[in-house]
Amino acid sequence: CKNLIVICMDFRFQSAITDWAEAQGYTKDFDLVSLAGAQKSILDEDTQATALKQVDLSVELHGSNQVVLIAHQDCGAYGGSAIFENWEQERAKYITDMESAEVIIKEKHPDLNVKKMILTFDDDNISFEEV
Repeated sequence: CKNLIVICMDFRFQSAITDWAEAQGYTKDFDLVSLAGAQKSILDEDTQATALKQVDLSVELHGSNQVVLIAHQDCGAYGGSAIFENWEQERAKYITDMESAEVIIKEKHPDLNVKKMILTFDDDNISFEEV
């Protein structure tokens, strides 16, 4: 499986995401796109063309057959956790946006598998949840 991983540009998680990808067996077999808000960049009309061009190139040049969208807690592109009433509301927004991004991706590339992940963190731990 060749993968394209779409992540937020947030510096706090770059190493953790690379470690996670390697633990999934994606070592030397994934393209990495880093755009503010990750899935949000696919939905936003100002950034959508750029985001989708990266998907196109990954499919065309590297034969990617899976896109992994990784949203993260406290994403600044959304305004951070402070704009949500609680984690459940924040999590629901990320899931809804990833589902919408999946629809847009599949309109162009119907055979691509789209995997949706949420990264959460506290002072000592970063974890990944597939949704």
